[in-house]
Amino acid sequence: MNTISFHDTHVYPGCTAIIFFKIVPNGTVMPVTAEFSDGSIATAEVEQSGPEEILIHIDAYTTERGTRIPAKNWRLRYDNETDIWKVAAKI
Repeated sequence: MNTISFHDTHVYPGCTAIIFFKIVPNGTVMPVTAEFSDGSIATAEVEQSGPEEILIHIDAYTTERGTRIPAKNWRLRYDNETDIWKVAAKI
């Protein structure tokens, strides 16, 4: 499965991520696995919304410490300077 790895236990504006798949053309929704720094995993869907921007819907999941995180939608932008994806906003 295609994977996006977040560098924290949850997503928030400014959080960074690495994408381990090729982004699909605008309008195509792709199922992915969202992995977090504590090892927790959630199902998700990604859609490209611009040349260096994606939208991601992350289903509800529970962190390794037992915190329940509800389903949320996020906008990520690619940062050319650091060669990494950053969460721009909750949508």
